[in-house]
Amino acid sequence: MSIMSNPAISCGAVVYKKDQDKTLVLLVQQSGSISGWGIPKGHMEPGETYIKTAIREVKEETGIDIKVLTRLPHVMIKRKNYKKIVVPYLAIQLKDVPPRCDHEMSEVVRVEWFDIDSLPEIYPYQKPILDAAKLILGGYVNG
Repeated sequence: MSIMSNPAISCGAVVYKKDQDKTLVLLVQQSGSISGWGIPKGHMEPGETYIKTAIREVKEETGIDIKVLTRLPHVMIKRKNYKKIVVPYLAIQLKDVPPRCDHEMSEVVRVEWFDIDSLPEIYPYQKPILDAAKLILGGYVNG
């Protein structure tokens, strides 16, 4: 069985909170050679559901507890000998606590809140995820 027939699954969340009239989203920067920012996410453990994986990974990478609201469209990453499906959710922060990095729990080196209307450089494969979240949150903000 080839690697391509069994894609890895990674789950995470676009975590948001309101700050006066702004909508902020929580992004992480990972160690390694890839520059840019992305959503907190990670691989499923045996017996986990997509949602449980997303909640656990956000907590491990940012220290933030979340409530999942809805699923966002998944994206697929294809490399020469590797295929991964990222299953994202839209979620809200449960308690207003600052995010933190725990380098022993994950490969995240920075965690920050960003205004959804002025995001930093996003990993290209995650842009559709953030675009979908922005579309939904725009409805919440203006509705």
